[in-house]
Amino acid sequence: MNRTSPNSLADDNFWNNESDAHLALMGCYDALQSQWIYDSDPWGGGVVRTDYISDNGYTNWQWMSGATIAQGNHTATEWMVGSFWNDAYQAIVRCNNLISKVPEIQDMDQDVADRMMAEAKVIRASIYNLLTLTYQDVPLITEPQLVEEAMVPKDDQQTIVNFIIDDVKAAIPNLPASVPGSEWGRITEGAARAMLTRIYFWHEFYTEAASEAEKVMGLGYSLFQDYSTLFTPANEQNNEIIFSVIFDRILDDGSNMAGYWGNGFVNYQRPLPNLVDEFYCTDGLPISQSPLYNPDSKSENRDPRFSATLVSNGDLWRGAPVSGQPTEYMRKWTEEDNDENHFDSPQDFYVIRYADVLLMRAEALVRSGSYSEGEVVALVNQVRERVNMPRVEDAEGTGLSESELLDIVMHERRVELAFEGIRYFELMGRNEMKQAYDDYMNGEVQYMRDNGFPNVRDRNFQDPKHRKWPLPQSEVDVNDALEQHSEWLVGG
Repeated sequence: MNRTSPNSLADDNFWNNESDAHLALMGCYDALQSQWIYDSDPWGGGVVRTDYISDNGYTNWQWMSGATIAQGNHTATEWMVGSFWNDAYQAIVRCNNLISKVPEIQDMDQDVADRMMAEAKVIRASIYNLLTLTYQDVPLITEPQLVEEAMVPKDDQQTIVNFIIDDVKAAIPNLPASVPGSEWGRITEGAARAMLTRIYFWHEFYTEAASEAEKVMGLGYSLFQDYSTLFTPANEQNNEIIFSVIFDRILDDGSNMAGYWGNGFVNYQRPLPNLVDEFYCTDGLPISQSPLYNPDSKSENRDPRFSATLVSNGDLWRGAPVSGQPTEYMRKWTEEDNDENHFDSPQDFYVIRYADVLLMRAEALVRSGSYSEGEVVALVNQVRERVNMPRVEDAEGTGLSESELLDIVMHERRVELAFEGIRYFELMGRNEMKQAYDDYMNGEVQYMRDNGFPNVRDRNFQDPKHRKWPLPQSEVDVNDALEQHSEWLVGG
């Protein structure tokens, strides 16, 4: 019997030279383009889609991946549960192969080899980080597997987090400080440190997150000055983008994350009212307090990030005024300047931006309990000033309590980073999703039904069962060593 896996590279005719290693590395990067990881479309469910199963939005086509998760009806056979797992482990397998095989290549410059392995380690860590915030406990596979080694148990969440922290730390010294334009998208020291910051932050190592974010801040990044055009192909390569996934229509490898048909809106997933209401008016006050708020033209006198993120009545869409729409729509990531099918966009996905790093440090400082109000406020002000919003001192005042500072930073993160695949994972990591779903059910869902939102459904979060996704049933069935989470067993 042939015991060689048909899904593995043919090691006897590959891994011969640097060119082979480079092709394998591109395969690792290519795995990030999956519609179940950093891309998405109406049929997929990447990180952009997770915003629509958080308190930022909802999927109004109820068959879409993730819809049953939001409704609390998902099982171990749910589409998104299985597909995200499959594509995540495909990425991990590719990285494991490279990390294992590159050292065996003769006549390859050691610095080049070390850099490639470091890149693969950061990619692998980014995937495992997502897995630990969804399924929590999963198999930690770090080497290529033979068929007879395929039966592996799951490891606990903390073991995996500790491993990826150490792995990224080990990778950093072998990564360049910057790359030429021809290598844009390859992982740098800054990308690795920013990912390490995120791992710390999402897993509540706040002192470490604040420290690592400060190191990123010392690497020369800055905010792109026009937020309204930041999320466009014309400006996707700039000094704010630290870690991005590259897409290119010319290579027939475009992104689908904001795909739509013809001249219409992205109408299959829509922002929730509480996200729409979260954007302040230009005086720095919430809409419940500001005299500038006009409920008949919600974009009027609002934080400029409102219209850069959303399309609302009173806005322009493709150069024409919008009116008569019962809901808002996602504008961020969308391509408005042609009449083609928009499911092959050249728009890159930004995994981590410098603004995120600034706000992670601000929030981590407050949550650690070791901070100065001046530094936290200064970090928030950098982000606000980019869009000409009032400084914290002018809008919220001074002498702020810890809880007041935390509210300010969390608000800023939400409006700055909406639809960037962050909100869901933060809520899951902090066990705050149940509260978000309960808030939705306590009034918001009825408001939506009363005001013409299409196909509105209830949401349900069973605590603690839904704190983790079930392991895919297909994996449990074929892996005798893999035990389903106890919460997801019959009667769990």
